[in-house]
Amino acid sequence: MKKFRILFFGFLFLISGFCLIWAISNSKVHNFEGKCAICHVSSQDLTFLVAETDVLCYKCHIINREKSHPINIKPNKAIPLTMHLDKGGRMTCTTCHDVHKEDKTQNKAELSGLLWGHVKGKAFCLLCHDNTKQDAAWRHQTVIQYAHPAGKLLETTGGSMLDKTSTECLSCHDGTISKFPQVEVKQGLWQHGIGMSHPIGVDYPRSADFTNSELLPKEIQLFNGRLGCLSCHDIYSKDRNMLVMDNRKSRLCLACHKK
Repeated sequence: MKKFRILFFGFLFLISGFCLIWAISNSKVHNFEGKCAICHVSSQDLTFLVAETDVLCYKCHIINREKSHPINIKPNKAIPLTMHLDKGGRMTCTTCHDVHKEDKTQNKAELSGLLWGHVKGKAFCLLCHDNTKQDAAWRHQTVIQYAHPAGKLLETTGGSMLDKTSTECLSCHDGTISKFPQVEVKQGLWQHGIGMSHPIGVDYPRSADFTNSELLPKEIQLFNGRLGCLSCHDIYSKDRNMLVMDNRKSRLCLACHKK
């Protein structure tokens, strides 16, 4: 009887272990069990990929490349050895992202974004970026917490709804750091401080005075149908006002406003 109990509980322990392994493997964001051929030429030799890294990533991930951290470029400075370049010395998606990180740790805090190493957010960006430069483009690109702007809504004070990126923009553009002196971190008009204002956190208008939202230029993005800072601005823009497109002859304004 005692031997039977030992065998029974041993069997239960074994089954529980298999169930736990199954649950963990199926809860992964990147579950590549038995799927090496999706990316690799051979499961025995993982050196060679079946296509360029970004092509493989974009099979599943929908990312606006023009509004994201650039890839397929050669860094003009040394980067940490833990961050990988392709055989041509260029940055790829896997320069920042460790696609197999879930096989190395179950620490949820470290799995956010599947980034290489043990840091995230601004600290991760500063592994490569020099935050001592003073021009506006570098300041913006070293204080943000994201490389791929997303349209997730985030509730702010007063019950207003602003997308996550607008909330982050306004964390600096509140008159303390930005040169623009006035801002209200809530839904409604944002005073630019240059004699202009524009609403954010509000639904894109549906009227004859505005272009149908489905017909807007691809440069102008909405956040769950709402306007945000990144509807007009882009941190990777070369324009001095960081606009998503040239506004000569009010091109940007007229893309939405018919009159």
